[in-house]
Amino acid sequence: MFKTVVFSLLFSISLFAGNPVEKIEWVDDNRLTITFKNWIKKVEKEFHFYHSETKQHKYFYDIADGIVLGSSKIDFKDSRFIDQIVVGQFDKDTLRVSFRNSEKLNITRRVYQKQISFIFGNSKDSKKPVQKKEIIKYTPPVKKSVKNRKNKVIIVDAGHGGKDGGAVCKKEKVIEKEVVLSIARYTAEYLENLGYTVHLTRSDDTFVKLGNRTKFANKKNGDLFISIHGNSLPRKKNFRKRNGIETYFLSQARTERAKRVAAKENFQDFDSMSKNGKNNYLNILSREKIIQSHRLALDIQGNVITHLRKYYYNIEDSGVREAPFWVLVGAVMPAVLIEVGYVTGDKDGIRLKNRLYKKRLARGIANGVEEYFRKN
Repeated sequence: MFKTVVFSLLFSISLFAGNPVEKIEWVDDNRLTITFKNWIKKVEKEFHFYHSETKQHKYFYDIADGIVLGSSKIDFKDSRFIDQIVVGQFDKDTLRVSFRNSEKLNITRRVYQKQISFIFGNSKDSKKPVQKKEIIKYTPPVKKSVKNRKNKVIIVDAGHGGKDGGAVCKKEKVIEKEVVLSIARYTAEYLENLGYTVHLTRSDDTFVKLGNRTKFANKKNGDLFISIHGNSLPRKKNFRKRNGIETYFLSQARTERAKRVAAKENFQDFDSMSKNGKNNYLNILSREKIIQSHRLALDIQGNVITHLRKYYYNIEDSGVREAPFWVLVGAVMPAVLIEVGYVTGDKDGIRLKNRLYKKRLARGIANGVEEYFRKN
């Protein structure tokens, strides 16, 4: 028998006011319960995997009853023998309970009316197995290794610089040229650690014309060109509500949104070319280059979103789009432009100031490059 432990009231019921979670508490030494204000039907999905980067075992339990948490997440402080306990919103209809621990855990869970209980047994105790019939086993896919990385040249372009600060958010004191330079440096570092040859179009606060960036890439015989930028919106009603990461490849803009973003990034250069001249240029672009750029954009976007969602809730995926970014025009290799978030956004603007967030974003870009070469 485990002795009853008095709950330390690190989270009182009042803290959950307006939320579906009424309380979280340890009932005894090995049983954690989460009580909801309404009945819950079942755990829709649960799975466990080992994350080699953080060296942690991760356990996820998704409750898909349309439960919506008022705050983005609850990081439960009374974690006892577990490294971290988090309750947060996975998507608009699904609440996720997660446990993270350096040692493997043996967890049995039970759902009854308004409560879900997690019972933690000794991971070496074969008499208390996890309920296997509802477990989705995570098996990492076998990935082909990339050969001759040193011979592959990646050009990483930090947008703006010098007299061109790019987008600015005065409230959060965020300047696009500074954010993207640090992300570009981290990306270059990760790619070099993987074995690639990397060149930065600018390594400090210097203004470089758009045309000179791709000239530099061509001179270095680059295999890929990745331009890093930050997004923004004009100061209008609810403008800070827009957040999201999106990746572009060079083509005609098909939406008004793509045209707006391209116009912002093209502001400093190519003003002398007429609209007809620009359209004619885009019409003769190599189809093969467009296809490869599209594939690169998909791999980078997917890996950035996947990597960030391991650590953060509410990472908004704005997808892959096509637009006439003139910084990509002169590149003879596959080329993409990633908007790493809205510097004016109420979530992105805060996160883009954080060093660890920028490093994780850069890791996602590097993972995307790795996946592209594995598949192509």
